[in-house]
Amino acid sequence: ATVRNQYGSLPLHMAASNQASPEAVKLLIDAYPDALHLQNDDGMTPLDLALADESASETVVALLEGRPPPPEMSRRQKADGYLERADALERKLGGMRDVGGRQHRDLREALQAVRRLADRFPHALYSAGIDPNELEIALSSNMADEGVQAMTLRGRPTDSEMVILDAVKKRAPNTLSARASTPTMGVETNTSITDGPRDRVEDLLASIIGLDHIKSQVRGLRRSTEIADLRESLIPYSSPQTRLAVATSLLPPALSDDPSRPRSSHMVFVGNPGSGKSALARLLAKTYHELGILRKPKFLEVERMDLVGRTAQQTVAKTVEVLEEARGGILFIDEAYTLGMATARTKAEAGIDAINEIIRNIDAAAEGKEDSFPLIVLAGFPQEMQNFLAAHGSLRKRFSLSFEFPDYSCEELAKIFVDLCHAKGFDLDSALTVNVLGDLLDRETTPEWRAERNGRVCELLLSGARTEVRRRIRSVTFEEVEVDPQLIIKADVENVMMAEFK
Repeated sequence: ATVRNQYGSLPLHMAASNQASPEAVKLLIDAYPDALHLQNDDGMTPLDLALADESASETVVALLEGRPPPPEMSRRQKADGYLERADALERKLGGMRDVGGRQHRDLREALQAVRRLADRFPHALYSAGIDPNELEIALSSNMADEGVQAMTLRGRPTDSEMVILDAVKKRAPNTLSARASTPTMGVETNTSITDGPRDRVEDLLASIIGLDHIKSQVRGLRRSTEIADLRESLIPYSSPQTRLAVATSLLPPALSDDPSRPRSSHMVFVGNPGSGKSALARLLAKTYHELGILRKPKFLEVERMDLVGRTAQQTVAKTVEVLEEARGGILFIDEAYTLGMATARTKAEAGIDAINEIIRNIDAAAEGKEDSFPLIVLAGFPQEMQNFLAAHGSLRKRFSLSFEFPDYSCEELAKIFVDLCHAKGFDLDSALTVNVLGDLLDRETTPEWRAERNGRVCELLLSGARTEVRRRIRSVTFEEVEVDPQLIIKADVENVMMAEFK
């Protein structure tokens, strides 16, 4: 009589809520009198459960209240009591049937919404910590439980909100573990979480070192996109247009304010050489494709010679051809400021023709609401791009987002170098930590020298370190000393910096 079940209920709780006989209730009270005042996990005492059950007998209620049972009833009174209990049971069963039917409809609609969302935009549920496949299985299995089986989890009805909440709770530990295991250097590694899916968008953003302002822009665009996707999925396709306003009015304000799906604006990237402009644009192509903003993860990098011909007609034709080739992805125009400069082969007007054709196609795509028009990124050095955009105001108006790529710090260069070594299959000696590498770069190089190269410093350093490794291998050829050809030690890095860096 003193043992609780998984929901915190004592035997007296179970007897009070399941129409046990007065004799059984009295035996349980005599065995454990304190049970009269104890609550289960739902905060209910045995008396609360008996009063909530309309079919409980007066004798049982009296015993639970601690008062003497009522006098023995006549046969007619007993018959009337049985009729009242039968009516109460009928009402209770009818209520359970209605609740079960409503829950079944809710689960079916939620399942349809999840299937539409997962089929079209599978990324949209990941940010909530939910695997769409797991959620679909949970909703489907709960749809199969009807009637009495619909009462689960501490006696509460299982509806779509409970199923979704349970899915989030199950995924929460994995999400926290994934965040805790994210390397401090912001690089995607092989130490991935095997439980549950990885968030592909966050993995791509984590592979970017620095540039937090651009990551924030992408995350904001992601939130807007997912709200639009969720709104579209919650309105059934079968809803007639006359019901669309009603369906929209039932949505939360955050989902009903703006029905349009966001699209990223064309961008300008400015920064010194090697600051990661083209590398980030490549990652954006994959990230925006994962978000459903771009149709393809395509990235096309071009420069002036790919857009400009000897005549105006050739320039227009080449520009249109490039735009068509990049359709659905990102078009990255490197050193875009050269379009406003003359060369030995062409005049400055030839570049102007390419600019005008780009503007014309951007405007035509905006008017026709083409979702396959490429996202265009203009890239170049800070001062040159500033002068170029100032001289072409009509182009500047079409590129509302501008991002400045600062020079990498010594610590960021150290992180990039570690990344690059691992990507090329090299291991680093335990003495070569990020802090040690950063201190070496700060001591052996000048800010001006680093600003002219940025990320290319890491390529130069790795190339020199490989040469040092080969030199060490040759030096011990005739000695009984083993040298790991894939291990870079601190002396290798120091030798390269002292000999080749300024």
